[in-house]
Amino acid sequence: MGSCLLIALLACQRRPQPAGGPRSSATDPSAPQQRPLRVAAAADLEPAFAALAVTFEARHGRKVVFSFAGSTALSQQIEHGAPFDVYAAASQRHVEALVEKGRIEPASLRPFARGALVLWTRPASHHAASSGPALPMQIADLAQPQYRRIAVANPEHAPYGLAAVQALRSAGLYETVLPRLVFGENIRQAHQFVATGNADVAMDALSLAMASQTPYTTVPKALYSPLLQALGTVRGGDAVGAGAFVALLLSDEGQQVLKRFGFDPP
Repeated sequence: MGSCLLIALLACQRRPQPAGGPRSSATDPSAPQQRPLRVAAAADLEPAFAALAVTFEARHGRKVVFSFAGSTALSQQIEHGAPFDVYAAASQRHVEALVEKGRIEPASLRPFARGALVLWTRPASHHAASSGPALPMQIADLAQPQYRRIAVANPEHAPYGLAAVQALRSAGLYETVLPRLVFGENIRQAHQFVATGNADVAMDALSLAMASQTPYTTVPKALYSPLLQALGTVRGGDAVGAGAFVALLLSDEGQQVLKRFGFDPP
């Protein structure tokens, strides 16, 4: 009887861990380093960040999953607990607001680039056979009646939209063109309005215009407040992975990629 009890006890001790038991982080697919890095980024950053992701994945063996949208929309998602690791906004004030609300690590906030505003028309507009208006050569040209629909990002929550309104006011054009403004939720949507023929010209992000590989006209930077891009690591996310991505972005290599896509140093 005693020997039977001893055999039973030994069998229990040697029984393997059940499927739901403890796992090491090296084999646990739910551990931060085993999943893709999650980056929330402003719409104007898409071309540059897509290029940076290739380098990051090659160097760290880890994929990056991006959510590109308007800075305000992403900020609201993070405020309500969206599981991102890094937040890169088109405006520093968006990151600062999340620091105040305890969603971004305070020490991680830093500017990393400066965007620029341009005038851009869809590629077909640059051909003689096109019936659309030609590319404006200066911001004053927007007053011409041939530009019936002028796409801008919504200035109430999009940094590029606010910059566009500031530029129009500084140039003395705002009241003239206001009835012709078409508002996109973010700068990507304003760009798409023109790309799809639903607007004649966009007050666009330089990065998006450059990615289209077609001509554009620069809006003088003296006409609007600096489009200072800033980032921060999201509290509760993967701090190590976020740190590696931010380090690449701030390195000379990362800054050269940003420059290639139309961003100035901060």
